[in-house]
Amino acid sequence: MSQSLERLAARKQILVAQSQLQRMQLALYAGDARDALRPAGLVGGAIARPAAAIALASTVARLFGWNRLARIARYGAIALVVFRFTRAWRSRE
Repeated sequence: MSQSLERLAARKQILVAQSQLQRMQLALYAGDARDALRPAGLVGGAIARPAAAIALASTVARLFGWNRLARIARYGAIALVVFRFTRAWRSRE
């Protein structure tokens, strides 16, 4: 009985370590994707950097099962892009 409990505890530790490794890999891949998709130029960078950070937060929130926070972050990203675009457009005039 004791050996089976020890096996289960060891299995649990392995699963936790694997999930942490997968989260770290996903964060690394998301960072690479964010850098690859970032548009060039001042206006594009001003829009993309905050929006990418919010998108990354939304992705991490979905990983943890926080769907409401992910939805709020998605709406926040849309609002931020619209705000930045409007501000850049008004400054050109």
